[in-house]
Amino acid sequence: MLIIFFFISFLILLSTLGYGQLLYNIIEFKSIKKNFSILGFLGLYLLSTISSYSHLVGSHNYIFNIFLICTGITILIFFYLKNQFSIKHVKYIFYIFFLLFIAFLLSKNNEDYPYYHLPNAIQFAQQKLQFGLGNLNHGFKHISSLFMLMSIHYIPVIEHYLFNLTNYLFYVFLIFFSIFEITKQKNENLNFSKLYLSVLIILFLVKFSRLAEFGSDISGQVLISVHFFYLIELFFNKKLSFLDRARYIKISLILLVFAATIKFILVIYSLPFFLFLYLEKNKKKLLKSFFCLPYLLIIFLPILFFLFFNFASTGCLIYPVEKTCFSNIYWALSSETVGYLNLHYETWAKGGKGPNFETDDPAGYVNSFNWITNWISVYFFNKFSDYLLVIFSIILLITVTFKKKIFNKKNIKTRFKKIHLKIYIALIVILLIWFFNFPTLRYGGYLIVFLIISLPYVLILSTKIDLKNKIIFNKMLALFFLSYSIFVFKNLNRLDLEFNKLESQHHNFINFPFYWVEKVDYKKISVDGYDIYLTNSKCWDVPSTCVRNIENLNIKKINNYLIYYKDDE
Repeated sequence: MLIIFFFISFLILLSTLGYGQLLYNIIEFKSIKKNFSILGFLGLYLLSTISSYSHLVGSHNYIFNIFLICTGITILIFFYLKNQFSIKHVKYIFYIFFLLFIAFLLSKNNEDYPYYHLPNAIQFAQQKLQFGLGNLNHGFKHISSLFMLMSIHYIPVIEHYLFNLTNYLFYVFLIFFSIFEITKQKNENLNFSKLYLSVLIILFLVKFSRLAEFGSDISGQVLISVHFFYLIELFFNKKLSFLDRARYIKISLILLVFAATIKFILVIYSLPFFLFLYLEKNKKKLLKSFFCLPYLLIIFLPILFFLFFNFASTGCLIYPVEKTCFSNIYWALSSETVGYLNLHYETWAKGGKGPNFETDDPAGYVNSFNWITNWISVYFFNKFSDYLLVIFSIILLITVTFKKKIFNKKNIKTRFKKIHLKIYIALIVILLIWFFNFPTLRYGGYLIVFLIISLPYVLILSTKIDLKNKIIFNKMLALFFLSYSIFVFKNLNRLDLEFNKLESQHHNFINFPFYWVEKVDYKKISVDGYDIYLTNSKCWDVPSTCVRNIENLNIKKINNYLIYYKDDE
């Protein structure tokens, strides 16, 4: 079964690349030199758009998903026969897919997986669009294009056990993209941007070695990290032609939009993008390249789908932002409910609420600066400090490896320019927005903390060492292998613990290579003549539509769409 699991997963990767190649051609990149590795992210983006549109009219059932996968592979073969990419690129991504595959084998998922990741993805796979799902349980209030992508990996026999493949593809594409850009033969990329990607690879291999840590948060930050690579090139690489600059800015905007549809809070990372547009001398000419119908559709459709699905589920365009809610619509959540939940999330992020504790006055807690002291004791000296330790350990390791070059007084001294200061100020603004609203790393914090600490170091490092130098490059390659060794060790240790769990224990690996699923009690009931599945536990893989609370629940059908709503108490 493991071989089949691996084989089908790689076929889906190839299919994703096919859609990426198609999108690349649709938005008129075909006349410009291409980076094959970006096709993975573009493919996921196009598939998220296709799956969003198809959800309006039908479910992502077995037939639809198999057709979608086969179509993507056919597209890839078609473009290969037209010599639009080399087979060696496919070989390279296969090697990376294979070397990282151990991370994909897991029994224990993220704690939110049974709460809303899995139920949402199953809902999209088994049902077409339904309104008012937010009234059924809190999990259905959270809309993400990530769950839509998961649902198109719902196939016979394996069923929902491939849903984690979505996050794994983001991981593979990030590593492949970074290695591709660092090792480009013509060395057209800046040393600065290559070193940025080098440190990023090490961070992800060492810190984010366990796929379950991704949840619905890390993949969006993966996109922003690649988006930031393009911004570095746009800000500082004077060798880029106008066509390349147009291509880079188009791709960077796609990545930004994609990230926001996965986790809307990541929209705060748009600030450096708009700073670039403000400072760009040829902005009018550059912006004209945006104004072609295919590209505008590709940009705006995902945004519209994201807003619409939020609205369909909760009555809010952006949940849980109360100002975007239409509480007068009968299936919409009440303004009191939205306000309460928004306060709940902010209180939790600021350390005022946890599994075994909760502040007596949440509103007073979040609206004063008193939460900072508690946040430091509850969150900083735990997850946050551990993350800082990882970053500074990586910096120390690189410094020790290249100490002769770094501390050589004959090397070029770093000159900080006004543009560096402006970018850094923009990053500080992002950090402050993040910290004073939702200061938890998973809510967009991992990347901004990394950028604030690492970018000045990488800038200095770029004047001391040059990756074009073979000796320097080989040393950096050795650091990659060391990081990969840590990645493998951590995953082997995790697998050993999971394999040694008894069948009676939670998160065992009896169902290898499939992850563990708790078998919860549920029953099929009828409300207003429509069948739903009621459980008192988390939904896990309960058939759709899973309901945890039927108090005052009503269901009706309008124009062949089911609508869930509750009577006023």
